[in-house]
Amino acid sequence: MSATEVIEQIKKLPREEQQKVVSYIHAAEDAEALEKPRPKVSEEFKRSADEMFTTNAELFRKLAQ
Repeated sequence: MSATEVIEQIKKLPREEQQKVVSYIHAAEDAEALEKPRPKVSEEFKRSADEMFTTNAELFRKLAQ
């Protein structure tokens, strides 16, 4: 069943049942947001980290052993 078909079926539901669907969707969105935190990393930080790991590659290799 396609999303369009599901939407059409939801439109046919009584208002109370539609509210249950909406509540379910919001709960699913909230749960997903809790499961997948999305840290924001600045481009400056990425460049600095890349430079540090590149410049100190041998040190990090030794630390990894």
